[in-house]
Amino acid sequence: MAFELFSRRLGVSQRLGVSHRVMAAALMAAIAVPASAQTATPTKPAPAADEPAEETIVVTGSRIAVSGYTAPTPVTVVSEELILRDAKPTIGDAIRELPAVGSSASPNNTSGAGNIVAGITGLDTVNLRNLGVTRTLVLFDGQRVVQSNVTGQVDIGTMPTALVQRIDVVTAGASAAWGSDAVSGVVNLVLNKKFDGLKASIEAGDTYAFDRFNYRVQGAWGTGFDDDRGRVIVAGNFFNAPSNVFANQRGWNQYRQLVNNPAFTATNTEPRLIHANNVNLAGATTGGLIVAGCRVALSATNTCPTGQSTTASPLQNQQFGANATLSPFGGTLFSGQVAANAENLQAELNNLAIRYRTGSVFSYVSYEVADWLKLSLQGNYGATFSRNNSVPFIRIGAQAPFIRIDNPFVPDAVRTQMTAAGLQAIQVGTTNINNITSSTLSYDNFATNALGVPVATTDRSLLRGVFTAYGDLGGGWSYNAYYQRGDVTVFQRTESNAIIANFNRAIDAVRNPAGQIVCRVNADAITTNDDPACAPLNILGTGAASQAGIRYVNVAPGQNFQRQKLRQTVTAATVQGKLPGLAAGDVALAFGGEYRTESGTITNDPGAQARIYSVANFPSFAGSYNVKEGFIEVDVPVLKDNGLKSLNVSGAVRYTDYSTSGSVTTWKLGVLSDVVDGLRVRATLSRDIRAPNLNELFSTGLSTLSSAVDPRNNVNVSIFSFASGNASLQPEKARTFSAGMVLEPSFLNRFSLSVDYYRIALSDAILQVGANETLQRCNAGETAFCSQLVFAGALGANGQPLLSQINVFPNNIAKLTTSGIDYQLDWTVPALGGDLNFRVLGNYILKLEQQQLGSTFNLAGAIGPDNLGGTGFPRARFTASTTWNKDDLSFTAQTRFIGAAKLNNAWGPRDVDDNKVPAIAYVDLRGSWKMTDHVQFFATVDNLLNKAPPNVAAGPTQGQTSYYFTPINGIIYDALGRQYRIGARVNF
Repeated sequence: MAFELFSRRLGVSQRLGVSHRVMAAALMAAIAVPASAQTATPTKPAPAADEPAEETIVVTGSRIAVSGYTAPTPVTVVSEELILRDAKPTIGDAIRELPAVGSSASPNNTSGAGNIVAGITGLDTVNLRNLGVTRTLVLFDGQRVVQSNVTGQVDIGTMPTALVQRIDVVTAGASAAWGSDAVSGVVNLVLNKKFDGLKASIEAGDTYAFDRFNYRVQGAWGTGFDDDRGRVIVAGNFFNAPSNVFANQRGWNQYRQLVNNPAFTATNTEPRLIHANNVNLAGATTGGLIVAGCRVALSATNTCPTGQSTTASPLQNQQFGANATLSPFGGTLFSGQVAANAENLQAELNNLAIRYRTGSVFSYVSYEVADWLKLSLQGNYGATFSRNNSVPFIRIGAQAPFIRIDNPFVPDAVRTQMTAAGLQAIQVGTTNINNITSSTLSYDNFATNALGVPVATTDRSLLRGVFTAYGDLGGGWSYNAYYQRGDVTVFQRTESNAIIANFNRAIDAVRNPAGQIVCRVNADAITTNDDPACAPLNILGTGAASQAGIRYVNVAPGQNFQRQKLRQTVTAATVQGKLPGLAAGDVALAFGGEYRTESGTITNDPGAQARIYSVANFPSFAGSYNVKEGFIEVDVPVLKDNGLKSLNVSGAVRYTDYSTSGSVTTWKLGVLSDVVDGLRVRATLSRDIRAPNLNELFSTGLSTLSSAVDPRNNVNVSIFSFASGNASLQPEKARTFSAGMVLEPSFLNRFSLSVDYYRIALSDAILQVGANETLQRCNAGETAFCSQLVFAGALGANGQPLLSQINVFPNNIAKLTTSGIDYQLDWTVPALGGDLNFRVLGNYILKLEQQQLGSTFNLAGAIGPDNLGGTGFPRARFTASTTWNKDDLSFTAQTRFIGAAKLNNAWGPRDVDDNKVPAIAYVDLRGSWKMTDHVQFFATVDNLLNKAPPNVAAGPTQGQTSYYFTPINGIIYDALGRQYRIGARVNF
């Protein structure tokens, strides 16, 4: 019986070859899905004479939805049984384990965990082929979903998941079928809209360190009415991870980065960079580090006059500790702005996982008025909450503040030394976290007791409604039309964010005639600069900042915020059917049109607009566009049992007109052939597009405080990175080719092997070169980047203004190319009274390359932060599993393998002591027991052997924020270690 049930399920999986628009009448056939991910379009036997006619199977590779049709596009199907078996915290985590998926942000990995920008924190995303999240089209039951922030990313976490019966992943271009954004593929969450009964589940999980407890509750109820002509379904789910994980909570974290090798010379064989532990800032500490002195009185702007700064005093490289006592800075291997054996507290603040929760509710009502008219209405509401902290308000290099000799917070012993050295002021580099220790890290402590450790709370909500009409037109023809409106609201508020001008006033303290310590602006003879609210702030020593000073420097509750509002409307219709007459069979045809609008606004507080904060200087924003599209798709049977078992040729054309950039045409050609029984070959060639998103088009500019080395003065300065939009952007254009085969030999029962080659060449790619890379490439002589540097800061030692801002903006300047091999093997054999299933699902990247402005960057297997052109992905990746099923028991052992990589493909032995990032294999276990027909218990262990992530180090030329983030590339590797889950499910 188990064998028979498995065979029937596998047969359905094999028919899930390709797809079209989702129609409610077809969903019943897709309920029985495979127990694991399955690459679609293997061969299938003809039905026996006494079997019912094959129902229309709906998958996502095509818009043709007629019985018996399969398309040449590879589609990987993640079944409901696999989703339940793996019991991942979120459904996005299940998708991201597919080898075709590249670096993708999640609340459970480090991506976005340390950022307070554009509302990206807490997003649950998918990035196919590592070409970028915005080049993967996400559908919910075959329909578009409004983007979750202005950067165009779709948050799977806001979607209802309790009714997801499978996930279709199209791993090739699909723009001719689905429109813009489907460059690297499509992810479609397919719902079971025929659900009948009641089901619910509850589960909980944690790490081996018991520091990431989380739980999930979900349920669904559905019933028919009026002799099953109508149906009502409601569902909901809730997930909560109330604890975050900081970087200092894992013993493997040695803060290992790259520093300059003191033994390196231009003529020896030593590498110029070497690995070292505890690498962090060389110019700032928690209690303050004396980096220079000034021999004369400071100017009115608290700067040292040109030529009067000195680093020759005995106080140089002395750091303030508890009670402002001095001790030598213990750094070694000084390498510009960083050093080994430095203080790591600011790096300990980084989040390996953030505080997160999400919930959604879903409702669906359908009614069959007649065969030709079936109506449905669905609504869903989803909300996520996330909290995280970001880079502290570090003052380093030229922006390190000067403390005058008469400042009452200067210890008497230090003042004596200043006098002896002829200094009127000392320059102090500070990370501004002097009320925090390694044992007191928490969001609440940052928000109430710390200076300038910004904490963001992001609330995201999705409200979506869809009205659909569909039905049979007779003669094998049908239609589907719908109207959809989706609204997303993102509200982000930032606490403990430093107001720069208030900080500068507060640290310049003096005693007034009454002997009280006050801000100098309130004690000098100038009345126009008075600020009655100013409270003096002591930054000399650990634990020295007063609550009054902190409250004055940091934003008030509710002061710093942004609110994003996004809306999408879609009106679409599709007609499909068959044209009879060819000897090899009927011609399948689908055609239709779509009108879509996208709009977004950002409102923010006045301080953000004026750029008065250390971070979260959000821009105001308003933009919209509309899209008009029409498409036609055809599949022509050329041969049937004539030399070949079958041969079909398919094609699709879509015309798209954007209100912002004009018209563009996409197309697709495909060939599919059953050469003989058990051997199918397939190939596609397509032209695909991605249109610029709202942020790329209309952003008025986001300012982010960072640091850089001024190329004119060779000093480290604080700068703003100013990222704006470009209304002249054009759609990206891709040429995609895929070819492969599916082998199911008759002499191997229940064996299947599929292998597919793909190549995607994306031209006019929209690229925004980051601030660090812009500066590096200007310094390297690429003058096209030098115009983006703004020199409007204080005067440097050479009398010229210091670097103050780097402007960055997107342009159609790049070409991205990737190619590789996808493969899957499935084999099921009887064993121990049950079935034993072996499965391997893998990907190998042959090429991942970016070209821009005459430069070419090889990113295949290059995952370090020093890669110009972005970060790549390890070449090899596969998942191998063995599952044993017998009656009510199921056990799975699985290995997730990620191949070896390099920090930088351009580096050799003379560049770095060790350029290799080792391969890693994670072992997972799953098990379930069906106690009764209605109750099942399950448990999982991920990363059973508790493998630590490999070190992925940054070089010393990266900006200061690189030494805040943990050097592991947590978007690729598991940063949390062994994790357990246990739960129960009921159904009636």
